[in-house]
Amino acid sequence: MEEIFKIINPMTSTIFWLIIVFIILFIVLWKFALKPVNKMITKRQEDIRASIDNADRQKLEGQQYLEEQKKQLDLAKAEAKNIIEEGKAEARKIKDEIEKKANAKSKAILDSGLEEIKAERQKSVEAVKDQIVDIAMNATEKIIMKNLSEEEHKRLVEESLKEFQQVKNDFS
Repeated sequence: MEEIFKIINPMTSTIFWLIIVFIILFIVLWKFALKPVNKMITKRQEDIRASIDNADRQKLEGQQYLEEQKKQLDLAKAEAKNIIEEGKAEARKIKDEIEKKANAKSKAILDSGLEEIKAERQKSVEAVKDQIVDIAMNATEKIIMKNLSEEEHKRLVEESLKEFQQVKNDFS
């Protein structure tokens, strides 16, 4: 028992002093080391939370911005498609107008050519008629100038017909 008293006796016991020193050390560390370290840890935790919240907010903003950009891209694609379709429609319209103008012009040229052909044909017919009349007049004049025999009369008509045939062949 003496040993127990020795252990318990504050003056002689090292356990007692060890406990006292530990308590004093704990209080000093608590006051001067653990509180500032706790404050630093708490501040660091708050900074990390703020950084995480900021990162989450930026991520959300980034996703919203990405969605907005996708919508704008889709709108731009749709607008480009509309512009292309309008361009194609306008090109078709211009093509149709050009074709109509070309068809009208070719028809006008064809009609003009046909009119010229008709006019030239009419001139040719008139020229043939004039030559026929001239030949007939010459034949009549020859007949009237001469009192011909029947053989001379036939020969004169045959000559007139030959001249007529020659004029006809010239215009054919």
